[in-house]
Amino acid sequence: MRCTKIIATVGPASRQPEALSALLAAGVDVFRLNFSHGTHAAHAEAYQAIRAAATSAGRHVAIMQDLSGPKIRTGPLGPGGPLALIEGAELRIGAGDRAGEAGRVFTPYGELVESAQPGDRLLLDDGRIELRVTGREAGELVTVVVNGGTLGGQKGINAPGVRLPASAITPKDEADMRFGLELGVDLVALSFVQTGEDLRRARAIADGGGHRAPLIAKIERPAAVDNLPEILREAQGVMVARGDLGLEMPLERVPGVQKAIIRQARAAGRPVIVATQVLESMRVEPRPTRAEVSDAANAVNEGTDAIMLAGETAVGAFPVRAVQTLDRIIREAERLPSERIVPAIGTVDSRHGRALCEAAVTLAATGEADAIVAVTRAGKTARLLAALRPPAPVFAATSSPAVAGWLSLLWGVTPIVTEVRDADGLGRRLLEGRLIRPESTVVFINVSPDLARTDGNFLNVRKIV
Repeated sequence: MRCTKIIATVGPASRQPEALSALLAAGVDVFRLNFSHGTHAAHAEAYQAIRAAATSAGRHVAIMQDLSGPKIRTGPLGPGGPLALIEGAELRIGAGDRAGEAGRVFTPYGELVESAQPGDRLLLDDGRIELRVTGREAGELVTVVVNGGTLGGQKGINAPGVRLPASAITPKDEADMRFGLELGVDLVALSFVQTGEDLRRARAIADGGGHRAPLIAKIERPAAVDNLPEILREAQGVMVARGDLGLEMPLERVPGVQKAIIRQARAAGRPVIVATQVLESMRVEPRPTRAEVSDAANAVNEGTDAIMLAGETAVGAFPVRAVQTLDRIIREAERLPSERIVPAIGTVDSRHGRALCEAAVTLAATGEADAIVAVTRAGKTARLLAALRPPAPVFAATSSPAVAGWLSLLWGVTPIVTEVRDADGLGRRLLEGRLIRPESTVVFINVSPDLARTDGNFLNVRKIV
């Protein structure tokens, strides 16, 4: 059984029902809806198609809404089309939504014009073009082209080292989040998180609408790296979003920062996702590069819970093959166990719950159990078991489809939606679903905060026949 989960982004190459079914068969555990693109109607259609494909496949998969966040972009261009930026030439950047022209472009993000200072670097179009700020005149930045190229409209701007005041939640994000939660997404990923306050604000928005979902903080700015302990206290998971992170800090620092984020997230008992350019060459090629294979395998060895494919499945020429390839890479990498990092005591709700989960993992290892079954209401027991990285697969029995969706992200956890809570009934369910073989040894665990309950807080092991 593969423990590290695969997230696939839905897009023009993968939103058709037959493509979604093929991606599920290839091994996708979570589908990502990227709200940086597309309309609410298109996302609703994709959501329904994913749910239908999962039902047909008899699978519980999570749907993650990825909010666009305060992404800084250039505005549209005028009739002249793309601009040829030559090294040493001047380019002015004004605040507003007017169309750009030769020598001048605009950005709707006026805070950039107010915050950037002479000497600051600006990276356009995923770093392909570099500018240096030389001054500010009449409400616009004056820059000089350091590395030139052809600039199209609506391209991203990264401002490494520039302190930007914006919250991670824009008015568009708030509207998108309310829509996604009403739709029923299982996870919400917040872009450009900088502090724990960003998570608290997102949670308040969710509570105001009467719907909640676990929040995934995308780490893509140096401020988020600096504030990671606070962010981990507020978020239910984190994503190492290496694309913007690699533009906001020196590129050579990203591998070390990725490793540090994974270690801190695991120590906090939070799932962590590694994303961006995992198998980037498979957008156009049927095989990844050897460097990409090594990169994905290293993420597995570092202990990530999930690996996300973006353009590979959204717009790539080989979406299903990309998932199949990543599945094989993960399975091979998991032949060598990753370092065991035990979550800190303060990350769990009760000491007796922590003790029971640790005992379940020890019992499964010493007794060479074939599986651990966690009876869970909100998913906390399954989350702690996943953080402890047991040697046996974890089946999380819950009565809530929403909880089952969230559990689909966790390392080594397979959710089962059922009202059954007793070991005999759950054992039969595993056999009927061919999740275990007859004569399998299974550890059963139930944790309850109420120590007076006679049907809670049990741990036993039995052979399922």
